[in-house]
Amino acid sequence: MATGPLRSGTVRPGFDAQVVALRSPAGAAPARWRSADRSGAWSRWALAPGGCPAGAGDAAPATGQLAFVTVPNAPAVDLDLPTGSRAVVLNGTDGPALRSASAEVSERTRLAGLPFLSRAAWGADESLRFDAAGVEKYPPTFWPVQTFTVHHTATGNDDPDPAARMRAIYRYQAVDLGYGDFGYHFLIDEAGRVYEGRRSGGDVLPGFDPAGWMVNGSHVGGYNAGNVGVVLLGTFVAREPTAAARRSLTLLLAALTGWCHVDPLASVTYVNPISGLRRGVPAIAGHQDWGPTECPGGVLSGILGDLRQEIAAVLADPRRSAFVG
Repeated sequence: MATGPLRSGTVRPGFDAQVVALRSPAGAAPARWRSADRSGAWSRWALAPGGCPAGAGDAAPATGQLAFVTVPNAPAVDLDLPTGSRAVVLNGTDGPALRSASAEVSERTRLAGLPFLSRAAWGADESLRFDAAGVEKYPPTFWPVQTFTVHHTATGNDDPDPAARMRAIYRYQAVDLGYGDFGYHFLIDEAGRVYEGRRSGGDVLPGFDPAGWMVNGSHVGGYNAGNVGVVLLGTFVAREPTAAARRSLTLLLAALTGWCHVDPLASVTYVNPISGLRRGVPAIAGHQDWGPTECPGGVLSGILGDLRQEIAAVLADPRRSAFVG
């Protein structure tokens, strides 16, 4: 469930607010928010987290800021937004029954030896990928893999219902931002569960076609083609990922880099095959390596060097295969 685009003021959406998605111009001041409980009492004003430039397309780097605020099932939200900003209030739990999964959706239960939820398992509404005429909004294109990028969603930690958060972010990115689907290829929750993000339709590995080319995503504007996006649910500005999430991130990236023949310790010159944009980045990058952003948070960014070494060690272990289906 979701509202239409909103500006500053009090919002009573008619459902419990769980997430407020914010879109602001580059360099805008942080938004402020507060929420009401069922007695009508308001919380204190709080600042929204720092924005993160994302974006569909590969023509130019993204400039706007995107942020998510986790709200405690509030009947009303008060928003104080900077000029040019818009917000959408979302609920990923209530609403119409989820559509039945189609037979073509992968029902794997494990990926890289890890618990895995397909799009059907976490409740993706596949109708959101199509316009009113039934035309797919963002038809999939596939590209050879050059790099992997680690993100955080900047949503609340200790999330009691990560699948609901998935559905809210998916709806916002697919519909309100116009991405036509999830921006990321894979998502990982605090329990270490891996979720299928952008739909590829391939039957070999989610996110890829049978030839091993990745489906184009919408996670680093201007630098999407050939760049696989993996995101941890939560905020890691001042907090480490859980041990389970870190282990899953390591094993998933080991499986993917091994399968795609990408050296996790390398630095590469990424060349966008659509626009020709170039950038020197680590083969396993943080979102910060692509442009000015807080993503994936200072703490997570600080451990990426160790993470690359751990991934290389997994790939060097003869007891491990590059991909465990």
